[in-house]
Amino acid sequence: MATKKAAAETAEEILEEKAEETKAEETKATEDPWAEEVEIYVPRKAKGDDQSWPIFVNDRRFYVPANGKRQKMPRPIAEILEKAVEAENAVEDYIDQVNRKTAESAARINV
Repeated sequence: MATKKAAAETAEEILEEKAEETKAEETKATEDPWAEEVEIYVPRKAKGDDQSWPIFVNDRRFYVPANGKRQKMPRPIAEILEKAVEAENAVEDYIDQVNRKTAESAARINV
């Protein structure tokens, strides 16, 4: 009988913990992401390029200066900027790879 009572108390504790976790997740989901500011490094752009990063979020435009410094901004803008920088770096890496292979091929032909 004591075992059943202990099991029931444990089950109630588990249910209470799950309810608290669910409530915490719901609260977190309803928080405004624009209210949270994060600080990220904003890299410079190549000379000749526009010296700002254009960010578009839900029909809103933001232009983040590409000054090579750390800047504070709302989390959604920071996330998009980080993805844009990653994509630009991937493109530059790909172009370098293609140029390297082209130079190697040209060198073999001119042997």
